[in-house]
Amino acid sequence: MLARAGLTRGDLVVAAVFVLAALGEAVALHRQTPALLAFAAAGAPALGVLALRRVRPTLPIVVITALAAAGTTVQARVWPGASDSGGVWMLALLLSAYSLGAHGRGRVVMLGGLLPLGVVLVVDLPSMHGWSLVSGVAFVTAFVGVLPTAVGRAVRARRERLAALQRQRTQVVHEQQARREAAVLAERLRTAEHLRPTLLRGLRRLADQVDAGAEPEDVEQAARQLLSRTREEVVALTAPVEVPHTEPPPQAEFLGPLRAVAQRWAVLGAGVIGAGLALESTQTVPIAVPAAVAVTAAFALTLPLMLVWWRPLAAVVVLWVAATAFSRLVAPMDGMLSGAALAVASAFAVAALSTRRAAALGLLACSIGQVAGVGVSDPLGVTVMLLLCWLGGLAVNEASRLVELSRVTNRLLEGQETVARQRAVVEERLRLAREVHDQIGHSLTVVAIQAGAARRLAAADPHGARVIMATVAAAARDGLAAMTAASIEPDATGADLPSLLERTLAAGVDLSTDPAELESIRLLDPRVHALAYRVVQEALTNVLRHARGAPASVRLRHDDGRLTIVVRNGAGTRPSGILGGGHGLIGLREQAAACAGEISWGPCADGGFAVQAVLPLRTPHVVG
Repeated sequence: MLARAGLTRGDLVVAAVFVLAALGEAVALHRQTPALLAFAAAGAPALGVLALRRVRPTLPIVVITALAAAGTTVQARVWPGASDSGGVWMLALLLSAYSLGAHGRGRVVMLGGLLPLGVVLVVDLPSMHGWSLVSGVAFVTAFVGVLPTAVGRAVRARRERLAALQRQRTQVVHEQQARREAAVLAERLRTAEHLRPTLLRGLRRLADQVDAGAEPEDVEQAARQLLSRTREEVVALTAPVEVPHTEPPPQAEFLGPLRAVAQRWAVLGAGVIGAGLALESTQTVPIAVPAAVAVTAAFALTLPLMLVWWRPLAAVVVLWVAATAFSRLVAPMDGMLSGAALAVASAFAVAALSTRRAAALGLLACSIGQVAGVGVSDPLGVTVMLLLCWLGGLAVNEASRLVELSRVTNRLLEGQETVARQRAVVEERLRLAREVHDQIGHSLTVVAIQAGAARRLAAADPHGARVIMATVAAAARDGLAAMTAASIEPDATGADLPSLLERTLAAGVDLSTDPAELESIRLLDPRVHALAYRVVQEALTNVLRHARGAPASVRLRHDDGRLTIVVRNGAGTRPSGILGGGHGLIGLREQAAACAGEISWGPCADGGFAVQAVLPLRTPHVVG
């Protein structure tokens, strides 16, 4: 219910606290007058409208100002000698004006200054005249209406600025990601343009040689040359590339520029407040010194305010020491409009121009100086006013800090972009090296080994040699087809595991498999199928390279949402004469780790070797 209405428990708690406070104030002030107590208590529940201060920010200030004006007017006419019970209502008006500034939109925000003015005119116009009316109207309008509305507006501006910075940072990150992807694509195209024609020509030449009936030794020599060239290209792709480190970001310094902007405003504000103090001291309150001395003291009092941009905390402390002396030796500042302006300006300035710790100490100095030093008749109201001004200054401070921090962050991101792009290119080159190794290495190994076998059998068993050369032709065409179809692209999911095993058997490996297991793999996620194919392909290629004549087995098992692949071979009986590049199993381990799988390998007790892979049955993140 609360969520649908846009309310929170905090909203209800705040409203309930104000209602209870208004009831308590009514009981404390009017318990001797039952009728007035009932009248004041009847209006207290109306403060519950503060629960809507965020979702309907205009409604609370309209309701509270209307009821405050009506209630004060009725009380003045019916109970003219009764105590004023407007303390809690004044605080509610401050909060509603702040909420209007923080959550209101458009021209309705101006109501924060106009409605309190209307209350003053309705309540005080019949009974106040001259300077007292002017100062009262100005005080309520400025410090009850305009000031909290402006503070709320500043807090809202900070919130919107923070959201804008977050959007800007997200946009920068997306742009950098796009640049990295463009760099990866460019590297892929460059490598493909360089490497693919060489491999295609070599594989096509092999296939054409076999189809033309070339001698096995010629085919074997061509296959070994192409395999050597492929290995050289893989080594070149995996050569170390130096990636520069990013420089540490510069320290975000925002107080300096903010204080430079505040310098002229500090001088202007000090002059205006000094003139107001001089006028009020000589015209509206009794003074204990000659008028010339009072005027001089008034302007001297505001001198620390002119320097608040330079040393905010020290200036505020000196200011309130001087204000205490002025109030006790020259003229009492309690009730002066310019005195209230001095308090507001000092609280705002020390929060806006200082660090967090100095700002907190400055608020303490302002509160002690105003309440204990100068002396006030309404300590709670003055404290709330100082706190509001201090929060407004803190919002300005935070907004400036965020602006400068965003600049520093953007510079840092720009510096990181080049590094990230280079790293992405390096990773792409490694991936391309694995692709070449996985797709072409197996076919070339089969071609070289089988051509060598055909060469040795040519004299003794011509028919057997022709059968072997047919296998050589098929392997060459498979490599050519893989190269043509894949174009060195990842995630080739058309791999046929049974055909791979048939070619391995034809290459002379004593291979045992379970046909049912091979059929079940066709039902897997295509990406898992592709990775499983490459694991088996790499393991069998290593058998051909390093364990010629050894028996081998391929086993696949489904268990608890995982696919387990085990390729095991015995000890080899004769060398193959072909060396591996060392990139296959390591690259496959990285690919398996990217999809929450794992690959392990190692020697067996009988002198053989085993490769085991455990892969998830379905995943969208398998890296081909």
